[in-house]
Amino acid sequence: MNAVQSIQDRGVQGSIIVNIVEAPSLKIDDIDRIERFVIYDDGVGFTDENMDSFNTAYSEYKFAKGGKGVGRFLWLKAFDKVEIDSVFEAEGEGRLRRKFVFDPKYDPDQVEAETARDAKVATSINLSGFQEPYRSELTLDLDHIALRMCEHFILLLMQPSCPRIELRSGKQRLSLNAFFEEGFSQNATRTTFSIKDQDFTVHGFRLTLPRTARHRLIYCADERAVLSENLDNFVQNLSGRLTDGNGETFVYLAVVTGSFLNEHVNQERTAFDIDDDTDDEASQGTMLVPNLKRAEIRNACLDFVRNDLSEVLADINSSKLERIRSYVATDAPHYRVLLKRADEFIDRIPPSGTKSELELALHRELHQREVELKKEGSRIIVEAAKLDDYEDYRERLSHFLENNNELGVAALAQYVAHRKIILQLFEKALSSNSDGRYPLERILHQIIFPMRSSTDDTLYSQQNLWLLDERLNSYGVIHSDRQLRSIDGLESDAALRPDLIAFDQEYLLGDGPQPLNSLTVVEFKRPMRDDYTDDVNPLNQVFAVIDKVRSGTKLDANGRPIAVASPNIPTTCYVVCDLTPKLKQVLKERDATMLPDGQGFYGYSRNYNAYYEVLDYGKVLRDAQRRNGALFDKLKLI
Repeated sequence: MNAVQSIQDRGVQGSIIVNIVEAPSLKIDDIDRIERFVIYDDGVGFTDENMDSFNTAYSEYKFAKGGKGVGRFLWLKAFDKVEIDSVFEAEGEGRLRRKFVFDPKYDPDQVEAETARDAKVATSINLSGFQEPYRSELTLDLDHIALRMCEHFILLLMQPSCPRIELRSGKQRLSLNAFFEEGFSQNATRTTFSIKDQDFTVHGFRLTLPRTARHRLIYCADERAVLSENLDNFVQNLSGRLTDGNGETFVYLAVVTGSFLNEHVNQERTAFDIDDDTDDEASQGTMLVPNLKRAEIRNACLDFVRNDLSEVLADINSSKLERIRSYVATDAPHYRVLLKRADEFIDRIPPSGTKSELELALHRELHQREVELKKEGSRIIVEAAKLDDYEDYRERLSHFLENNNELGVAALAQYVAHRKIILQLFEKALSSNSDGRYPLERILHQIIFPMRSSTDDTLYSQQNLWLLDERLNSYGVIHSDRQLRSIDGLESDAALRPDLIAFDQEYLLGDGPQPLNSLTVVEFKRPMRDDYTDDVNPLNQVFAVIDKVRSGTKLDANGRPIAVASPNIPTTCYVVCDLTPKLKQVLKERDATMLPDGQGFYGYSRNYNAYYEVLDYGKVLRDAQRRNGALFDKLKLI
């Protein structure tokens, strides 16, 4: 910037050459590193006025041009030393030359002006001894360096009076002006806006350069970039390169300027003394921090960006909506309720995500709607007592009930889709594997109810008792694959381990659990097992469990005995297995009745006062499919 201002002060078109010198000894993995920079310009040079400013810490000489008086100190943060050779016009003395080294040992009293005779008016600045970490972070790539310079001096390069700037490295040449014209200014747009009596200007650029990857918003001060923010943090659709109507891809760059930003940039031009808090109460402004937040400036710029890219963003949203509709139709019908209001959240959906990312985004939106409806319901209840405007109340209530019903339908759709998946898993689990062997009963058991667990530690969504009987969901206590003596509430010391045992306990006000008043036992058998006898069979197994429960003496966790309501409490037994020949023979000898479809038996044991059903695995699957078939059909899941 000093070189540009020097040329402007001289009143000539002028030119600036930035020569980037390679450091061969630092080349690693074919990556070229930089040893030093040599900057040449034909501006006014180090005149007496400029030299006095150079020797004055925090000089205000260029304050009107945005100068902070600290630039030369920043040189020594990145370089060991700076060699300066400047020829300038001195009034009444002709051309003079100042040549000196600026380093930590610099002494301004040692710098003298000499006669330059016929030397050309020009200045060269040799920045040598490139230091870490800057040296490792910057490679010798003229395109990349040109891109960074364009972003930093974007406002300067937009001006018709901008000097010619050329980058050089060895035999390579690159015109920064042409680079900017081709990649930045061809499709530039601009607008102005005001916030709290402060005026701002925002420019939009469509960068077709292949090296650019992120859409950004740049805050500028004194014609230089200060801060940069990635736009995809605020606009989901800006997560990748965009495509215009001609099929050309580009990256969007927004640049905001204003006197407010000029006044509140720090001396190093690396930050602003502006609060970024979006909470009005959290940030009221002080003498140092004004009551105008960066978030307010950003939001105004984002409105400009969305408007400037409206056609491109509309195409992206259209594609996203098609993806969402396809996903809802084939994988997630419970989100169908969101489709009517897709325009309210479509901007927040990632434009090119996986199914998992789409699921997460839709789940978040559904949850947000549920939260909003709950808040609205609470407000309606509070306002119901006032009834100042019955028609308005009735309308709001009707709207609320309509939305609430939609969410209920969505939740039901999700649950029905879950059942469809469970039935598919159950059917697959019943199939033999490649060597003709059938799965163990624990696989099927695990699908219906997790083993070694109970209703105390199993979510409703984790069990699938509906496969057997919807009524099993109404039991208060269910234990799966646990020894009777380990179950609180049973007075039993038996080591028997039923596959499933379910019982009801009533609670009276002020009392603990009351005696058991019903009992259900479920037993699973390995598919195709056929080694049953009169003594060893699943009916005898469940009857033994009934005996142990009814006659147990175990105390509960609090040391209080809990008895069954009577020795003959209603008991239901389910045996789930394959109806192999030997098992059928055992059931016939027990006088069990075959079901009309021939896929199961039922009966009543007077000795045990228990109703029982023995169901074939295939029947359990088919009956569950039939019970749920109408729901699957309505949701297009068949």
